[in-house]
Amino acid sequence: MQRVLILGSETPALQRVVPVLPRAELQVQQVADPDDGIARVRLHRYDLVILRYPFGALALQDFIVAVRATASACRNAGVLVLAEPDAVEEVSGFLGRGVNRIVSLEVSSDRLLDAIADLLAVTPRLALRAVVQLEVWLEHGAHRALTLTQNVSSSGLLVLGGHKLPVGTRVAFELLLPGQLPPVCGELEVTRHTDTGREQVDGFGARIVSFAGDGGERLRAFLRQT
Repeated sequence: MQRVLILGSETPALQRVVPVLPRAELQVQQVADPDDGIARVRLHRYDLVILRYPFGALALQDFIVAVRATASACRNAGVLVLAEPDAVEEVSGFLGRGVNRIVSLEVSSDRLLDAIADLLAVTPRLALRAVVQLEVWLEHGAHRALTLTQNVSSSGLLVLGGHKLPVGTRVAFELLLPGQLPPVCGELEVTRHTDTGREQVDGFGARIVSFAGDGGERLRAFLRQT
């Protein structure tokens, strides 16, 4: 299991992203004290360190030295800095020199997830408008809806609509990929709802729990070829 360390207080995007990470089999630890954060990167291995900056009185150069020191347990970890707008210029001087990615505090949760996925080599998502039929069992029987995806990966979908489905809801799906028949079928689990104001998307994110038949192989082949 990959390990993620988050240093500093949560941003709005982090508040939406953090609950999703364990569902991607990521172990997450959060630290609010700079001294504790420095001690952890020196002594404990993490695959990704996310730093909200500024972080108390911690100087960015001191943080980079601690992470990249020869004896540091996090020497080879990815480093993602969530920077205040007026700190982006300062942080940019460390890009490629200890910092792997810089993201503004104002970024949407989707863009933050993309950055985390890139640094952890998690399966990337493809921006794709594809027709998907959803079926969810409610108290009075099955309810079906036809909608579109916003993006697709081999492990999940961002689906338009469905904002009334609670997180954790299981949904049967049939995904019609362009030029592909029959549809890719399986089961989804709702993991989050979008922030319409920030993301300009009204929908929900879901992880793929299971595929029917060879659906997983077909979806992966489609994504490789697109």
